[in-house]
Amino acid sequence: MPTWKKILIGFSLIAFFGAAAGYYLYNKKPADVRRLQPDLSVTANFLILAFNSDEAAANLKYLDKVIAVKGIIADIKIDSSTGQASVILDSGDPLSAVTCSFYNDEIGAVQKLSKGTEVVIKGKCTGKLMDVVLNNCSIIQ
Repeated sequence: MPTWKKILIGFSLIAFFGAAAGYYLYNKKPADVRRLQPDLSVTANFLILAFNSDEAAANLKYLDKVIAVKGIIADIKIDSSTGQASVILDSGDPLSAVTCSFYNDEIGAVQKLSKGTEVVIKGKCTGKLMDVVLNNCSIIQ
């Protein structure tokens, strides 16, 4: 077999496997946080303090990790049109809080919560904007 045919077959195989890997990664669903064990457990006060004192170090420690946060519920928001539920945990800092956004099928569990009660919420930390944000949350207790 001539050399140019071997090279053409080699490039074709590389292109095929590259396209197959790209297709797989494009269609891969993100991990369900509800089934994952938390990487870390902290209080809402400690989490806000960590981000306020050194955001770069806190990003290295918490960003894109599944964490369990214990805190007192300051507010509960449920958008009836989209079915999106979120809980805001008091951090002791009047300018910052921990905002937890839930899966759409967790709305029933969020509706059972009440302000002023202590709760442990597990979610994926996406960093700090004004508040520290946890997405894909679920209630642990």
